[in-house]
Amino acid sequence: MKPFVKWAGGKRQILAKIKEYIEASKSFNNDDEGDKANDFTYIEPFLGGGAVFFDLHPQKAIINDLNSELMNAYSVIKSDSYKDLINLLAKYQQEYHSKLNNPEDEDGAENYYYKVRQYDRDDGWPSNKTDVERAARMIFLNRTCYNGLYRVNSKGQFNTPIGRYKNPLICDKDNLTEIHNYFSDKQNNICIMCGTYDKAIDKAERGDIIYADPPYDYEDDDGFTKYQMSGFTFEDFEKLKKSLDKAINRGATVIISNNATEKVINLFNQDPKYKVFYLFEKLSTLRSINSNGDGRQSGREVIILGMQNILPQANSMERIIKFAMLCDNELLKDKKQIMEKLNLTTERQVLYYLQALQYLRFINQLPEYTERITAIYDDENKIKEDIYNQLIENKLFSDVYNDAISKNKNVNIEYIVNEIEHMKINLAPATIRRRASTIKAWVEWMISYKGL
Repeated sequence: MKPFVKWAGGKRQILAKIKEYIEASKSFNNDDEGDKANDFTYIEPFLGGGAVFFDLHPQKAIINDLNSELMNAYSVIKSDSYKDLINLLAKYQQEYHSKLNNPEDEDGAENYYYKVRQYDRDDGWPSNKTDVERAARMIFLNRTCYNGLYRVNSKGQFNTPIGRYKNPLICDKDNLTEIHNYFSDKQNNICIMCGTYDKAIDKAERGDIIYADPPYDYEDDDGFTKYQMSGFTFEDFEKLKKSLDKAINRGATVIISNNATEKVINLFNQDPKYKVFYLFEKLSTLRSINSNGDGRQSGREVIILGMQNILPQANSMERIIKFAMLCDNELLKDKKQIMEKLNLTTERQVLYYLQALQYLRFINQLPEYTERITAIYDDENKIKEDIYNQLIENKLFSDVYNDAISKNKNVNIEYIVNEIEHMKINLAPATIRRRASTIKAWVEWMISYKGL
């Protein structure tokens, strides 16, 4: 199963890396393995061609895009009318190819393309066409236009010129049938939406995974690319982050992809309260929709992982201290080396220890070591003192610590669970208990550090 449309900004080059983050995220908020870790809803608010979605083919998903013609096609494929769509696409393919292959009618295919493109200029559009006819037109134009680029003018009319393909595949019957079967499978729950991104993100609950692939920032005069009549500005991106932050605070995990521009990096590197943990990874890619092959240049994309940072999850304070003393920004970007240095067995554990360093304000979201730790990283005693002082000023840790001291240094995990529940954090009961075990381990370290 693969995307049924070509789409500018497709994720094929970074798909494997995105999947790594999705796999790591499956159990991050639930702290469970196996079936429970897979019990989540996958949410994609900027679906486009759906390369990640189709590769992942989740059992539960909410897919959304503002492009009504695109989402109408998804809905038709899901419906019982998908066979009518296939038949109409087969007709498009037969007629278009016959004109392409007719040497006596050099302009026939081009005229045919622009005649179909003209539909949204006609009076009565789109109500003068059925959903199936609109879906077929959309797929036909996508398969025959320049580079699969969906672009509209100020009136919302499709205005991409014809592409120069000798044998375009317009009707992929087998793939469309496979997608229909996946959508209509009673064991799957795929919700198709068409609207603004926030409507889909607002549906995210604890344990869900959001993959956000908004229009890319290019830091030039045009800024974000304009796939829609209304465009997408950096102000829109700032609003998107606020929506994603809220979803994270409800217990969802967020994965974002975009160009690694200074504006994008700075936007997600701002959280003075350290309540949301963002982790960055930059990747080299080839990205351009330039018709001149020489214009296709290497770029830098970034994948950003966002999750809650309200409670720590790494139990070993000894490993945390060792990690802090390494104080090497390059190491922070290499999960394999971190695993080796800290003797960890999974990349998910690496995320826990990165989060612990951020919880203690030793690294920022990039991630890079902060001035706080660079001033003391070569002095283990100062690191321990700083950690203790931070924790004793934290109400949760202070309350648990004082309770333990009053009870003969016995750290009561039920007391911790009760304290966390009073914080009204959106976590499952089993997850709260696991977080409580980390709090217990840290408070026991505090008691040991003070020699009590």
